Amino acid sequence: MRSILRAVRRAVPYAVHRAVLPCLLAAGLAGCASSPGGDAGLGEGPRSIVLSHPSGESVAVTYWRSGGYDADALREISVLFRDRRSGETIPVDPALIDTLVALRQRTGAPPDAPIRVTSGYRSTATNAALARTNANVAENSYHMRGQAVDFSIPGVPPARLAEEAAALQRGGYALYPHTGHVHVDTGPFRTWTPKSGGEPRGLPAVQEAKARARKTEPVQVAEAPRPAPVKAQPAQIARAMAKPATGKPALAKAPLPPDLSKVRTVLAQLKEQPAPGAKERKRN
Repeated sequence: MRSILRAVRRAVPYAVHRAVLPCLLAAGLAGCASSPGGDAGLGEGPRSIVLSHPSGESVAVTYWRSGGYDADALREISVLFRDRRSGETIPVDPALIDTLVALRQRTGAPPDAPIRVTSGYRSTATNAALARTNANVAENSYHMRGQAVDFSIPGVPPARLAEEAAALQRGGYALYPHTGHVHVDTGPFRTWTPKSGGEPRGLPAVQEAKARARKTEPVQVAEAPRPAPVKAQPAQIARAMAKPATGKPALAKAPLPPDLSKVRTVLAQLKEQPAPGAKERKRN
């Protein structure tokens, strides 16, 4: 145990070392959040892994032998998993390494197949900076605890890795088709849909909460009851036709054209009558 603690002190900054040391003492380097080891489904034989980083850095170690984890191998792994912006390093959960080895075996990749790590440990500052520009970065990410990794295995389709992670049911997983990597962690078994699209495949798991669209029912408008038809008497009809409608002025009737024959008779009679004063002149 003393040799383990010395290895941890060399690999971990003092501030981080003080935070994780009690956990390591309690678990004996078995991981702070999970319980890997003999129950990992990998047998009791030696466990080896080859890890690579896009920078060209690589690590090939046997991290489990004789029923226990090798502290020096775990230190090398934590160095490759380090925060690439700040250079900070913390111990990586050994159960996470067991998950990577299990996925490599389940997909049929050879033992010396390199597992390409694109994102391992993230410091608080690095994670916050990424979260501001990338909607897929969680504010309280398992990457900040050394319990998550974004990875790929050359020659193995990412969708196949996600399917096997779903079947393994050992922690969180998600497929990111737009980058071709898979996320796994040692948190609760769950999955989610990346913001950029592409839904993880595999067994059903907990999805990100999404508000369901409210179902809109068509509005039904009741029709006003129609009045029953009333039979009008002939006298009522005549009065209704004779009277103008309420509120509307009655239309003026056009005058009838004069009778021309009567007009001619009147004019002839006027011509036959003597002019006024004619009789008086004759008398004088």
